[in-house]
Amino acid sequence: MAEKIISRNKENFFKRCCKGIGYWLVGSFMCFFMCSAMVVLMKSVLMLKIFVALCTSAIMLGLFFNWTYYSAKRDRNAVKFHNMEYDRFMPIKMALVAPIVSYVMLVMLYMCKLGAIQESFFSIYLICDMWILPFVTLFTGERVISAVSWGGMLGITLVTLLQPATIYLTYVLTYNDVDVVSLVFYKNGNKRQ
Repeated sequence: MAEKIISRNKENFFKRCCKGIGYWLVGSFMCFFMCSAMVVLMKSVLMLKIFVALCTSAIMLGLFFNWTYYSAKRDRNAVKFHNMEYDRFMPIKMALVAPIVSYVMLVMLYMCKLGAIQESFFSIYLICDMWILPFVTLFTGERVISAVSWGGMLGITLVTLLQPATIYLTYVLTYNDVDVVSLVFYKNGNKRQ
């Protein structure tokens, strides 16, 4: 991993948002293939459901972590070395924009649960937010919205909110020069050699 990312130019926010949505899209495709391969086995084996849920979370949240980590390092270095102005709302803006599709799909899922949208939307939701499928299989074995309880809806909401939480925390910690990579990947937060 490159230790110093120094840029003389501030990254265009629109370009940064497109990258974030691109990371969401790549993560969704990866999770789609993983879940498609495991869908038959996930129906009956609880430990496999948990394993696949952890794998899809690692894929989606890991991609957001990577995108945010390098964006925050770039911003920190631009402010520190090139006297660029710090945008204190950047972590919030990034957390709101990158998983925008997940937010829209979640709102539509609630509308489906309330009966404002046809029940068949649930299948579309699962395809568009495939990384959540293993979690949904923990709440219910059926693929209809009526089988998902309000507790399950809360669970789906909390899982969805892991995306902005990951983005926000990664940005804030990285920008404030906390070695997030060592905290996440190395024992006791020891520095890499």
